Amino acid sequence: MSEFLSFLPPPGKVLAGYNSRQLHTEQIESIPEVFRHAMSIRESVYVEEQKVPLENEFDDDDPRSYHWVAYASVGTSGGSGEQKDTDTADTSTRVGQSRDSTGDSDKAQEQASQGRKSSTANKVAVGTIRLVPPPHPPHPEPGSSHKIDNAEGTQPDVNVGEQNAQHHYTGPEPYIKLGRLAVLQPFRGLGLAALLINAALQWAAQNPNAILPPMTAAAAEHRRLELGGGAEVDDLWKGLVLVHAQKAIEKVWKRYGFTTDESMGVWDEEGIDHIGMWRRLDVSAQARKASV
Repeated sequence: MSEFLSFLPPPGKVLAGYNSRQLHTEQIESIPEVFRHAMSIRESVYVEEQKVPLENEFDDDDPRSYHWVAYASVGTSGGSGEQKDTDTADTSTRVGQSRDSTGDSDKAQEQASQGRKSSTANKVAVGTIRLVPPPHPPHPEPGSSHKIDNAEGTQPDVNVGEQNAQHHYTGPEPYIKLGRLAVLQPFRGLGLAALLINAALQWAAQNPNAILPPMTAAAAEHRRLELGGGAEVDDLWKGLVLVHAQKAIEKVWKRYGFTTDESMGVWDEEGIDHIGMWRRLDVSAQARKASV
């Protein structure tokens, strides 16, 4: 992880006090800072730009999800040593690495040296993504309409940290779900989406047992009985990843190795057409052993 990317494990019960009808700036102090930053981006992109109702943006998956937030270093400078007004200040951004430079590097270094004493830098949250571990509610039916993703409260009742006790799957194999990928408009086109997606996928591939702790023998037997007895219970996450992608950016997810599942059809979330797309990661036995 670079200094510009923060990782938040599942917040769990600490988000019990989160008020979905209030902005991130109005939440109680116990809400983790990284999660506040994630919500600030989601509010800008989904609520303000895409007109998703504020109360639908926070959902039942947030407490049990892994969250990443990307930051930009935004500097303001004043030529005479005085701080300029923030609305008119010169700004420069740095995300992981500086932007590629095609200008005169010597001149840039000289200007930076002259202005160093009169400049300040702020870390600004500009992008986010979350990873939702299993279990998941049933896939949306083709042609159906829903609130944004899992805002309807259909999440199975599984406490964070207690997923080893019970598993409920809607398909033959456990999967993770990436979602809430959002980048602030002024920072798009800088590779932030790739940074966030790759960070989440890399972490998942290296931590399969955190994604889905192996079942105890008793839990596995209980699950077999639920399935009618004699059935094999798949208690390992084997790298399967799902996204509920907006139809308009299907090509974007394809660039990251996801393939459209035509059988899932198209459904409506908050007036926006969505589709299901899958990718499988390579989860090695070494990674599984290392993450125990």
